[in-house]
Amino acid sequence: SQFNEDALFNLRRHLIHMKTKIYHLLCLLFVFTIIAACSKEEEAPASIAIAEQSQNQILTSGINSQITVDFTSTHDWKASTDASWAVITPTSGKAGTASVRILAKEENRTGEIRTGILILSCGEATTQVTFTQAAMDVLNIEQTTYDISADEQEISIKFATNIQNGKVTLKAEDNYSWITPKENTLTRAMQEGEIILKIQANERRSARNAKFKIQVVNTNDENQILMESATININQKEAPVGTSSDLTTQDKKVFLIQEHTEGNGIPLIFLGDGFLDTDISNGYYRQAMEKGIENFFTEEPVKSLRTYFDIWMVTAVSLNNAFGNQYNTKFSCRLEGGGSTLIEGNHSKVQEYAMEVPTLKENPELFNEATCIVILNTEEYAGTCYFGFNDGVKTINLAIGYCPMIYGMEDDMFRRVLCHECIGHGFSKLMDEYSYQEMGRIPTSEITDTQKMQEMGWAANVDFTNDRNAVLWSKFLKDSRYQGKDNYGEILGIYEGACTYWSGAYRPTTESMMRSNTHGFNAPSREAIYKRVMSTGYGESWKYNYEEFVTFDQAHLPTPTEATTRATYEETTRPFSPPVFTNQPISVK
Repeated sequence: SQFNEDALFNLRRHLIHMKTKIYHLLCLLFVFTIIAACSKEEEAPASIAIAEQSQNQILTSGINSQITVDFTSTHDWKASTDASWAVITPTSGKAGTASVRILAKEENRTGEIRTGILILSCGEATTQVTFTQAAMDVLNIEQTTYDISADEQEISIKFATNIQNGKVTLKAEDNYSWITPKENTLTRAMQEGEIILKIQANERRSARNAKFKIQVVNTNDENQILMESATININQKEAPVGTSSDLTTQDKKVFLIQEHTEGNGIPLIFLGDGFLDTDISNGYYRQAMEKGIENFFTEEPVKSLRTYFDIWMVTAVSLNNAFGNQYNTKFSCRLEGGGSTLIEGNHSKVQEYAMEVPTLKENPELFNEATCIVILNTEEYAGTCYFGFNDGVKTINLAIGYCPMIYGMEDDMFRRVLCHECIGHGFSKLMDEYSYQEMGRIPTSEITDTQKMQEMGWAANVDFTNDRNAVLWSKFLKDSRYQGKDNYGEILGIYEGACTYWSGAYRPTTESMMRSNTHGFNAPSREAIYKRVMSTGYGESWKYNYEEFVTFDQAHLPTPTEATTRATYEETTRPFSPPVFTNQPISVK
């Protein structure tokens, strides 16, 4: 019995031991199986397969254009790109089928197709996919704003375009006489080039601006614009204000420019305001005066009557060559500005300088017939004439015209305005022929004042009746020699609108030198100028004869001439301030 119990106990212990060994063996086998399985998995190679339709894809040239790259990865993957102009999403993912989206974050304005690379990797495997973005038609400019000094200089506008069938041109928004295209270079690679502009020195005391655009036009049809650049602004600073160091040495010098060869001589005195001592010493002052004299004799009939005039130049040294309250000029000229063309000046000082002319000192009565022309050393758009002075007894012909060198000494607006103000108003006492609708009907009081001037032979180019038999120029309307179109296409008649008033006042032609500074002086105005020349040149012994005038006039009719101005059409036809009737006594006798 005891033996059986011991045997049974040993058997149990042996069985338990065997079970433990089997359990350990099974655990070890399980571990080996797992290790073998893992080893087998690690041995499988990592790979990425790109879908065929995802190869060689092209993004369009615009912003936000996109493509999708489809692929299969055996392992977890990551994505990146070398293209700074593109973004990809997502940038990582799990094994299996996946897609990456490529987005262009900017337009392709390089002018050429550009390339990027998508890099996909998993484990040791790496795959690259090349993608491209198409180039859009471009016209790139290196710089859009040029802030430059007042000095003469050249600037280079650099550009590039990929339009192969186009011609590169420079388009100005206005007529800028102070800028001249000098050179246009072009290379064919990306059509890179430059346009060189010559900028004149700015002599004005105000800054100026020019706007341009570069255009690519069809080589076969230049009216077809293929592409246009952004606006290019050229901002030139104003000329620095100068100061004279010597106000006396060259001041009040008198120069006889021309002596009359017919008649008794008609005094014409040219002076300048805002000119420095250096402007006189270097010849600039004389150049400006001589240009003014040349301009004065460009319109008929004074052009053909020049031999009746005595012409003088008197120097005047100003402290500054700028105008305004903070500056000091010899004749204290002030430009009203703000859209107004009015100029005010020191008439007494002008008369004082004009009386330096020896002939006028010897014969003060001759001063009553003088026309003083003050040329301002500025290019501002302005001009005003003053007449209606008296010698203490009667109204005299003395007149003072203030005229800037509008848009520059060589610009035709300088000439036109000088003729309008100084021949028309100053010398001949003609009235303005332009009108404003807002001015309405001319008041009776102004009609009366003008008719008083007409009793003196003034204001011969306007009237207040449309009766062809009663209007001041009725004789011309009845004369067959003045019928039909003239050389400017004007037809002599009676046209409402004159003396700045829209109605109640009449003028002889639609346009004229006394309306928009164009088309020369019309027949009644030419007659008034002729009368003034002959009556002053020969005195009381001269008697007017209509047929003599017509014979002269028909032989010297005004004709259009080629002229250049950088003024816009609106500026060329912009009316000026009306003449000012001073009713002041002359300050020198």
